[in-house]
Amino acid sequence: MANYKVHDNPVRDEWTAKIGQLKTLSKGHTFLNNFRKTHTTPLRENFDLELDWGWIECKIEEKVALLKHAELDDHQFLNNCICGADAQEVADTAVAAMDACTDKYEAEKLHINFRIDCKPPVMPTNVFMDADRLLGTKLMELRNTNYYALSLEELRIERGVKVITVQ
Repeated sequence: MANYKVHDNPVRDEWTAKIGQLKTLSKGHTFLNNFRKTHTTPLRENFDLELDWGWIECKIEEKVALLKHAELDDHQFLNNCICGADAQEVADTAVAAMDACTDKYEAEKLHINFRIDCKPPVMPTNVFMDADRLLGTKLMELRNTNYYALSLEELRIERGVKVITVQ
């Protein structure tokens, strides 16, 4: 756990300065995507921001949403991802991949990666929410079949969990 105050701390100050330097939607999108891959989700690359990652992600999303509002017209805002792709086509591709999936662990990765890549403000909320619902429904269908039949040790082995103990 970090050894500083929760709300006013040097980590948040550092990230606030980085976020303030984002001036274009393209740079904001890249910055947000990289942050999500590195610091959020169970698949994250490191745990350095354990205390602050949620707050920082929210602030990046706020900045990207403002850039999105400034740079996109109404049609683009409601129908396109911020990279310019048609949001419904991106969502349909993700749902089709999930529909074809038969492995619960692969389904988890598909769902997590969809959220990293598309969670608003990247994709319009109206498209994202429906696709996320469909992905989550299929994931639960795959996951719930005998998921709790495994012992904790068997589940850890199957998922490749490394248990860390603090002494």
